[in-house]
Amino acid sequence: MPDPQLFKKAKAHAFQFLSYRDRSHWELAQYLKKKEYSHPVIQQTLDYLKKLNYINDQRFALQWSQFKINKNKIGRSRLQMELSGRGIDKSIIEKTLNTIYEDNPEKDLAEQCARKKWVSLKGIEKEKKKQRLVQFLQRRGFSSDIIYHSLKTLTNSLDTRCYSTQPPSALEQD
Repeated sequence: MPDPQLFKKAKAHAFQFLSYRDRSHWELAQYLKKKEYSHPVIQQTLDYLKKLNYINDQRFALQWSQFKINKNKIGRSRLQMELSGRGIDKSIIEKTLNTIYEDNPEKDLAEQCARKKWVSLKGIEKEKKKQRLVQFLQRRGFSSDIIYHSLKTLTNSLDTRCYSTQPPSALEQD
């Protein structure tokens, strides 16, 4: 049984760390390890916090994913990589990804990213814009078929607008 004083101090550090945002089990363990607590103290603290539902990897994965999708509009592979980097179990990651991308289709996210990026690439020839857009969407973690679909949708909408009688929008300007 670890020293009660160390356990109390570890709990205080853990509560402070959790006060900013939800954390994964692994993140909290790494934090306490960095604070140089012994393994039994860390384990007892984590068990205590898990029992009180302060640590819940399922909840953390869902919240983190929702935040990243709303803020950064990232694809499935990048989100999977970020969650595994935070020590989340593969089965939890898979459930979370299915839930998140059911509510936020990946194609829609990629199209939103593509439109926004296209506008920012002013003064660049069309083929170079496409190339940069593909690279940007790859870094965001979208699969090649979704990138292809987004690029096709974007260029089709641009071509349709170019041939219509409407005045040019910001998307069409080079």
